[in-house]
Amino acid sequence: MVYAKVDFTVEPFTDGELGPHVQAALAAARDSGFQLEVGPFGNSMSGPVDSVLAAASAAVEAAFRAGATGVAMTVTKQASGNETLQFLDAVRPVVSALGARIVGTAEMSETALPLRWKGEVVAGVERTARPVQTAGYHNGLSALVGEVETALGAALSDLDRASKQRAVRMLDERGAFLIRNAVEEVADAMGVSRVTVYNYLNATRASS
Repeated sequence: MVYAKVDFTVEPFTDGELGPHVQAALAAARDSGFQLEVGPFGNSMSGPVDSVLAAASAAVEAAFRAGATGVAMTVTKQASGNETLQFLDAVRPVVSALGARIVGTAEMSETALPLRWKGEVVAGVERTARPVQTAGYHNGLSALVGEVETALGAALSDLDRASKQRAVRMLDERGAFLIRNAVEEVADAMGVSRVTVYNYLNATRASS
């Protein structure tokens, strides 16, 4: 997977003040699930190149709708070995499905849930104003299942026993089983019982 960093500045620029056109761009990027580094002369976000560019596109559109005259943007490739980025990318679909967003450590409020990677707080989770809907849970789980099926090259129902165990491990690593009714839905997708999925989960967690 290719990772990229997007640096962008929204114009017109007002020293010491975030105009409504800047705030709209930042809000759109955050609603896409990305944490931002907000600086006096520009803003940046990092992640998989396809999703971070989609978030940047949403930010540009929101900025123009709010009265921006221009957006200067630079995209640079980042090393795919950045484990923190990979960790945040893995939990982002689950955070979004739970009606929350990932924020940078500098943006965390007192009520934010800290995200720790190897003992260090690397980001926070903030609840959004949008209510959590059942469809949000389903869509979040569906996205994670789709990622795993793509990685394994087959639908969950078509996998052999060893591959199904691997699929459960991959889903667990992505936080899929934090989503309500995930075990039941994964079991149905695999064509196995819930007990079987729980057994796969227990074996995975016992060996980690």
